[in-house]
Amino acid sequence: MAHEFVPPFFLGSCEPEEADIALFGVCWDGTSSFKAGSRFAGFAVREASFGMEEFSFYQQASLLDIKYADYGDLFLPPGQKARVLDDIGSAVREIRGKGQFPLAFGGEHLLAYPLIMEAHADHPDLAVVHFDAHADLRPDLWGDEWTHATILGRVADRIGYGNLKQFGIRSGSKEEWDLARAHDTLRPFTVEALRAHLDSLGDRPIYLTLDMDVLDPSLYPGTGTPEPGGITWDLLIAGLKLFKGRRLVGMDCLELAPHYDPTGVSAITMAKTLRELIILASGRMR
Repeated sequence: MAHEFVPPFFLGSCEPEEADIALFGVCWDGTSSFKAGSRFAGFAVREASFGMEEFSFYQQASLLDIKYADYGDLFLPPGQKARVLDDIGSAVREIRGKGQFPLAFGGEHLLAYPLIMEAHADHPDLAVVHFDAHADLRPDLWGDEWTHATILGRVADRIGYGNLKQFGIRSGSKEEWDLARAHDTLRPFTVEALRAHLDSLGDRPIYLTLDMDVLDPSLYPGTGTPEPGGITWDLLIAGLKLFKGRRLVGMDCLELAPHYDPTGVSAITMAKTLRELIILASGRMR
């Protein structure tokens, strides 16, 4: 039936059994506290990818030379947060069990929690690098400990604050500011600061969680919590290129609410970012 068709990202993916990299959508927005809509990211990104070149000027590499498969979007039912987090964890365990690199995209930032925890289960010395406008360290949001605004706090509870560094943060509560200062998680989003941190990690496994609202909303308005004062596209790419050759073990690219950007620029920006992440994943150390 026509409505069941899900066009794959860029139309260049291989069959799942041949893939080195597993791309999949996690599109759900059940705890969005301002503007919902990231549940619709999957189709918007795939549609935008049809107008994207396969070749990256930035990394001098082509998607056509990489074995990646687009698994489509996971079924994540509205209103069932516990089930959603469990189902994402189960899916990424299956992907990791096949020896494939997991790369998730789409919805609200809470969905990164099971992705990071499964990487941590395989790599107890995991280091998490977080790109975002928001600290996401709140102990709770309106009494709920498990939201898009608390995700990195829950991650730090498990992996330890010393294993988390955050870049591009420009918004948060006083409580979050105090937590970040106490645990020294914040870094400026500069090439120098990011390079210094990655160099300090040596051969440790790294998980990159990327909330696209790290970009300035003048460049990326299609997000549920736009925050003025963000970074430029060129700086994001310069930062991502620093991960080349590092020991990446998982990545996500989240927070696209496409309907708030009728121009479609936000969707193509996420699609283009995913192209760069796929290329990065293909060149990881192991």
